[in-house]
Amino acid sequence: MAAKVTKALTTGMKVLGGGNVSAYTLEHLSNSKKHPAGSFETIIIPYIELGRDGSNAVNFGDDMATVSRKHAAIERKGDNVVIKNLSTSNPTLVNGRPVKNEYFLNNGDEIQLSMEGPRMRFNLSATGTAKMGVTKRMNLVMQQAVRPYRAAVAGLAAMVILIAGVGGFFTFNEISQLSAKNEILTAKTDSIIKASEVAKVEFLATIDDMKKNNDEAISNLSKNNAALTGKLNHLATQNQELRNEVTVLATTAPKNSNEELAEAYDGLKAHVYFLEVTKFELQYPDGSTEQIKFGWTGTGFMLNDGRFVTARHCVQGWRFGTEDNDIIINSLEQAGVTINLQFRCTSPNKQFTFNYKDFKVNDKHDETINLADYDMDGYIKLAALDRYDWAYVQTSEKEGLLFDNQLSMSLKAGSKVFALGFTEGFGGSNNSSSVSPMLGEATVGQSGLTADGNISVTSKGWGAGNSGGPVLTKTKDGFGVVGIVSWGPHIKGDIGFLVPVGEVK
Repeated sequence: MAAKVTKALTTGMKVLGGGNVSAYTLEHLSNSKKHPAGSFETIIIPYIELGRDGSNAVNFGDDMATVSRKHAAIERKGDNVVIKNLSTSNPTLVNGRPVKNEYFLNNGDEIQLSMEGPRMRFNLSATGTAKMGVTKRMNLVMQQAVRPYRAAVAGLAAMVILIAGVGGFFTFNEISQLSAKNEILTAKTDSIIKASEVAKVEFLATIDDMKKNNDEAISNLSKNNAALTGKLNHLATQNQELRNEVTVLATTAPKNSNEELAEAYDGLKAHVYFLEVTKFELQYPDGSTEQIKFGWTGTGFMLNDGRFVTARHCVQGWRFGTEDNDIIINSLEQAGVTINLQFRCTSPNKQFTFNYKDFKVNDKHDETINLADYDMDGYIKLAALDRYDWAYVQTSEKEGLLFDNQLSMSLKAGSKVFALGFTEGFGGSNNSSSVSPMLGEATVGQSGLTADGNISVTSKGWGAGNSGGPVLTKTKDGFGVVGIVSWGPHIKGDIGFLVPVGEVK
C-alpha cells in the first residue's frame, strides 16, 4: 500500500509541476447514475481501482448491484497497461472473456464489470498531461492521486511541511555562504589582475586544468549514457520477446468444447443416420396381409463396435402409446399377427435396410394390460419410457462413434452435452449426399441418473425427430456418446430425458 501511495503522489506532483505523464481514457458505454453513456474518464495515475467503494478512482453507485466494492484494478507496467480482477464473487471481462488473474490491455478493448455490469472502452491517449490545462491537471490529481489515499496523504502532510521548513533554512544558509564566497572570489580576481605575468600564467594553467577535468567528466558521462542506452535496448528486446511469447500462448490456447465440436462435426455426422419406415405390413395367421398406411421417421447411429443403435420407441412405437391405432396393432401382435416392418437408414456416406425383427430390445419389463377397460377383448403390453428405451442391430461395421459406458452413468449437473439428429425431419433424406443432421445442445440437469434410470437435461436444444439420436460429451479421447435421445415432455423449462448408452446391452 505504501508503495502505491508513494507512486501515486509522485506522479501527482509531476503532473502538477507541468511534467508530461502518459494517460489513457475509459469511455463509458453503459448508462449509469454516475457515468452516463458516452462520458470519459482520463486516467493519469499508474494504479487505479474500480468498483462501488467510495475510495475507488472510478466509482459506481448502488444502481450497479453486480459490481463489487473492490471489483478490478488497472495498472501501468512500463509501456504496458494491465487489468486485474479483484472480486471473488463477480467476474471482470475483456472483450466478453473473463480475466482470471490479469490481462494486458490493447487500444479499443472493451471492459465489463460482471456479466450484467457496466461496460467501458479502453483507449490509449495520443498526448500526455503536459498539454492539459492547470485546472484539469489539478482535478485529476485530486481525484486519482489524493482521494483514494486520503488517510495516507493526511499522515504525510506534517512530514511534507517539516521538510519544506528545513529545506528553507538550508537554502538561506547556502545563499549566505555563496555570497561570502563571491566576495572572496572578487577580491582574488582583482589581486590576479594586478599580479605579475607569472601569476597570469599560473591562472591560465589553472583554467586549462579545469577544462581538462570538464572534458573528462563529459567523456565519462557519455560512456555512462552509452551503457544506459545498451541496458534500455536489452530491456526492449526482452519486452518484445515476452510479447512474442504472449502471442504464441494466445494462439495456442486450448479450444473450448463448442469450438472443438464444430471442427469434429463432419467426422461425427458420418455415423448418424436418418431412420424412416419404408414398409409396414400385418400378416395374419391365415396368410392374408394388410398394408398399414402410416409411418414415421427418427434418428439412429453407428458405434465403433459395429452396433447400430436407436430408441426402442422408434422401432416399436405401438408398445409406448394408448391411441387407437397403437392399441389395435399391439393387441394384434399379442394375438399372433406377424408385423413386417422395414426401415431405411441413411447417413452422409452409407445406407442400410433393417427389418423390425433384426433389432434387439429389452421387453421383459413391459406391463400387461387387459383390454376389458377399453371395451375390447384380449390384452396388450405397454413399455415405459425409461432406461430400456433402446434398440440395436449388431452389424459388421468397423467404424463408428466412440462411447463411454461409465461416464454415461455419472454425468455431473451442469455438464454440456450435444445431440445430433433430424428434428422435425430437417436434414433427413433417402439420398446420402443431402443428409445433414442438426446439432443441438443441452445441460445435464442433475448429477447421476433419475429414479427411472435416465439422464435428465434442461434447455433442450432439439425436438421430435431427434429420438434415437446420439448425445455426446467431451471425453479424454474426443467426443464420445453417453446417451440416446428418449423423450422430452412439453413443459416449462424444456426438460428432456436420455437413455444412458451403458444400458444398451
